[in-house]
Amino acid sequence: MIKNIPQQKLAQRFSPSQIQLMNMLAMPALVFEQYLANEIESNPALDADYTPETSSEDTPSDEAAGENTSGADEAGGEDRDDFDLADYMYEDEAPDYVPTSSQRDDPPQSDRNTFIAAQSAQNTFVEHLLDQLRMEPLSEDQMTIGRYIIGNLDADGYLRRTPEAIADDLAFSVGVNVSPQQVEQVLEVIRGFDPPGVGAHSLQDCLSLQLRQMEDTPSVRLARRIVSDFFPALGKKNYAQIQERTGCSREELAGAVEEIARLNPKPGGAYSGTEEDSSLEVTPDFVIRVEDDQVEVSLCEADSLPTLRVSRQYIDLLGGLSRVAKPTKSQQETAAFVRSKIDAARWFIDAVAGRRATLLRIMQAIARRQRKYLLSGDVADMVPLGLKDIASDVSMDISTVSRVASQKYADTPYGVMRLKDFFSEGSVNRDGEDISTREIKQSLEALVQGEDKRSPYTDEQLTALLSEKGYNVARRTVAKYREALGLPTARLRRQV
Repeated sequence: MIKNIPQQKLAQRFSPSQIQLMNMLAMPALVFEQYLANEIESNPALDADYTPETSSEDTPSDEAAGENTSGADEAGGEDRDDFDLADYMYEDEAPDYVPTSSQRDDPPQSDRNTFIAAQSAQNTFVEHLLDQLRMEPLSEDQMTIGRYIIGNLDADGYLRRTPEAIADDLAFSVGVNVSPQQVEQVLEVIRGFDPPGVGAHSLQDCLSLQLRQMEDTPSVRLARRIVSDFFPALGKKNYAQIQERTGCSREELAGAVEEIARLNPKPGGAYSGTEEDSSLEVTPDFVIRVEDDQVEVSLCEADSLPTLRVSRQYIDLLGGLSRVAKPTKSQQETAAFVRSKIDAARWFIDAVAGRRATLLRIMQAIARRQRKYLLSGDVADMVPLGLKDIASDVSMDISTVSRVASQKYADTPYGVMRLKDFFSEGSVNRDGEDISTREIKQSLEALVQGEDKRSPYTDEQLTALLSEKGYNVARRTVAKYREALGLPTARLRRQV
């Protein structure tokens, strides 16, 4: 006889606020701003006040924001079929999100023009794509997919995320259930937009997209074949192999290579800000300042974020519906709709506050670990640091730290840096001291820059030279670091 035996199982459940928070953590400043604006527009129960706050009394501290988020997560994890008006009848106790004064601080005046130009450039690029999207005969869901894809393009115009990941995000964060195939269909539309090459997932894909939109001449047809079938050989400038495999003449090959050379490997770069210094054409997420041997960290959102709160009008509407003795089916449906919007607003407010607290907490931990480097600016002072080290410092999961470090930038006294640049693997020198890979890469780059270009160093020679400097690294490691620095092999560095 088969018996049903009840068993207890532990399963991790994420509240809607936690799910939103995980998605928000990976968003850089500009993407988060657009996401915030979309949520404010789509949820009538979410009020936004863009008036700058003059008092700090109502501004939640980092610790308070974190505590508020965890409490909200626990409450949000319960399934509630019934609602109590008391849950919504609050105003002073509403979980507002108010940016702190440090978050509203403008960048230093010397950098302000660069930041504004960079932000305007990114907005121009996004708006240019959105304008084209609006002209397409797409459904509401397809428009939502398209806006989300455009919001996830990097500064070069590439889409580094998979259709599966985008479909999951849309389900979790926006509540739109679509398949990866539907995402691919909309992506294919965007890949036909101007500038050519936008929406590509790799350099090869980017060049292929541009060639696909060019006039069908013999040189273009050969260029398409080279990019499609002989891309590794093209990257190594192995023209003899390409000529042999394609059977083309030297003149035909030269014409095809000329067509490829005219392509834009960074289609989004055409909209990037100032010409003087392209390295600063990003919007920083953090500002790090050093004063009197003290390292200060603050958030640097592109604009001052609004104060968020649950709509008083919707709370009153729900209160009126709850007082109806015998509500009709229509009134019950309206009450359920209003309640869902109020719940969504509360979850969103909690997630926004949690994002801010988490970003600051992790960036402050990174700054503490790399304090010596931030004080001196000397790469040799940068200590080996892994994601797991910061995860341990802040008592968070390593995936959370990874989300925060992804696609984020910090404005430091030494320029705008990727957060990932603060992390590096460790090595040991001859004296047994820990050194960061960043220091080794800097020495490697200096060796290549100072070499005789008529007889450049091989990887074996570079390994020996680094060993003389006290860096004990293998040849394979040197090759990996060289490729990471974008330095070609000795054969390709040789100049006649």
